[in-house]
Order: sequence, then C-alpha cells, then structure tokens
Amino acid sequence: MAKKARKTAKKSTKKIGKKAGKKKVAKRRVAKKKIRRTTMYSSKGKKLYAVRAADGSFKDIQQYSRAHAADIRRKSKAEA
Repeated sequence: MAKKARKTAKKSTKKIGKKAGKKKVAKRRVAKKKIRRTTMYSSKGKKLYAVRAADGSFKDIQQYSRAHAADIRRKSKAEA
C-alpha cells in the first residue's frame, strides 16, 4: 500500500510541475528569405532563370522572358 501511495504522489507532483513550469513564448514573425534566381543561358542561347533548392539542386528553371512577363503582370503591395 505504501508503494502505491508514493507512486500516486509522484505522479501528481509531476503533473503540477509540468503545468506550472510552462511559459508562454511569444511567436516571432520570421521574414521569408527572398528567393534568388541565378541567370543562365540555354543551349539555344535563350536567357534562363534557375532557382536552387537548399541542397543545391535546381528546384525550378524558367525562361527569362516568361519569368519577366509574370513579374510585370503581378502587382506589388505598394501599388495595390
């Protein structure tokens, strides 16, 4: 009987300690890292934009003309 009483006492103190020990941490707003595009040229001579993944491999490759047109179509926050 004494062992059971000790175990239950330990459990109750652990629960209280965990709840009391928690602190609210303010969430920080982390600015998104701007995606940099590397300029390259295709075998045909067209200018390309290449976006690399974290491991260094190519994540996305676009023709400069298409990427540039898409950038122009999109409005900035300041304009909107």
